[in-house]
Amino acid sequence: MRHEPSRAMHESSEDAQKSVTRVTGKVDPVSGWARRLTAELESVLLDTLGLAAAIEWHLRGWQKYTGIASELAVSNAAGFDLPEEYAASIFHIYSEALNNVVRHARARRIAVALTITPYKVTLVVRDYGIGLGHQASSSSQGGIAGMRARAQSHKGLCEFAGTSSAGTTVTASLPIAQTS
Repeated sequence: MRHEPSRAMHESSEDAQKSVTRVTGKVDPVSGWARRLTAELESVLLDTLGLAAAIEWHLRGWQKYTGIASELAVSNAAGFDLPEEYAASIFHIYSEALNNVVRHARARRIAVALTITPYKVTLVVRDYGIGLGHQASSSSQGGIAGMRARAQSHKGLCEFAGTSSAGTTVTASLPIAQTS
């Protein structure tokens, strides 16, 4: 396959990064560069494909890479084009939710739903993993806090529901400001 050499190189790079971090206790400066590059690529994907197609493309690759089964439901019946800043925020919340699934959930499958209307965009990411404990759902640090902050920057909400051994659901809902 065409992507195998690049995947092996990426995995080798990640292994090397983990080794450096373990030995030095520091994150290599390349990590910052990789994050900036990822952000730029996400921006190009969103601009080129739109939010729904970018999530669909990303989710297919994520499923292949992680082996976690996924399903996607998109509702955008009106074909409404989401403002760029809303699309970027939802995509980042989606990305962080999937990162958390890989890091913490031990899930074998997930379901993603995206609903776009002229007045609101809603993202739901449901994993069928070990669940989210009470302390984690009320966390004011890390990825959860970042997802909440992104939603709040648009006067929206990002909520977390789940209990031990019952999976976790992340729901982000952003009202779209109407321009006159």
